[in-house]
Amino acid sequence: MAWFALDDGFDSHPKVRKAGNAAVGLFVRLGVHATKHLTEGHLDGDIVRDYGTAATIRKLLTVGMLHEPGHGCPRCPQPAADGYYIHDYLDYNKSRAQIEAAREAARKRQQRGRDTARANRNGRDSGANLNSNSRQNARSSASNRSENAPLFEDETAGQEGTSRRDTHEGATGVPSPPLPSHNYDGADVGEGSTGSRPASLDDLAPTPIEVDGFQLNDAMRRWAAATFPGLDVDHATAQFVSHYRSTGARRKSWPDAWQKWIRDDAKRATDRRHRPSADVIPFAARQQQATDDLFDRAMARAQARMQQETS
Repeated sequence: MAWFALDDGFDSHPKVRKAGNAAVGLFVRLGVHATKHLTEGHLDGDIVRDYGTAATIRKLLTVGMLHEPGHGCPRCPQPAADGYYIHDYLDYNKSRAQIEAAREAARKRQQRGRDTARANRNGRDSGANLNSNSRQNARSSASNRSENAPLFEDETAGQEGTSRRDTHEGATGVPSPPLPSHNYDGADVGEGSTGSRPASLDDLAPTPIEVDGFQLNDAMRRWAAATFPGLDVDHATAQFVSHYRSTGARRKSWPDAWQKWIRDDAKRATDRRHRPSADVIPFAARQQQATDDLFDRAMARAQARMQQETS
């Protein structure tokens, strides 16, 4: 899913205020249409006229939020004949190639997750079959030992003759017990072991921020540099992405959530710079205490001298 981006200053932009609510509503619908169909801001004339009226289209053209063929904006490409172009579309939105690359990367991540989950399930099934075969072999061996064991007369079963215990020490040939089978983890056959659990398909699936293809673009960088000079926007963005990967939460607008994160990060940095260091207050307290102690000692000596003079 792709998103048509509007920044948090859109509502008060002079062009928006001049265009009016009806024309702005048309602009939003056209932006969503362009993003959905990956037109990179180009619009078919029939779509524009179907969505809006002649008056609202003219307002968007007049304030410069929409361009028609032959326009003079140096930053925007010329639309096709009878078409239109959304002003500065690619400054705020991803290109067709970026969106398709993000979707392909998400598809590959999901496929790797499904392949890993399938391999884990096959491994558990194989382990269960091996363990079942081992138990069956053990039961068969025990049954064979019982059938092939020699029959003892009464006098040989007591203390005076050879006992069953002695046969295992070589007195009578009895088949030796089978070699122990491989000790498979109980978790592989559902016996409640606390061993490591293979990752489920849900654990391996990409998170919403990866599926939605959030990326830091040039327009976002310019906004951060102009609003919060000196802020390490790459580090803050990496923290933002890591946070939403770990929580798995989804936001209606990733750019809006990113801007709030950047503001909060800048505020925390400012608070840290203005926060007094940990030893400032204790040092001042110790200094005051030393001053109080000197005063108390001086008063005590003065009182002692006065008592000596009056006695």
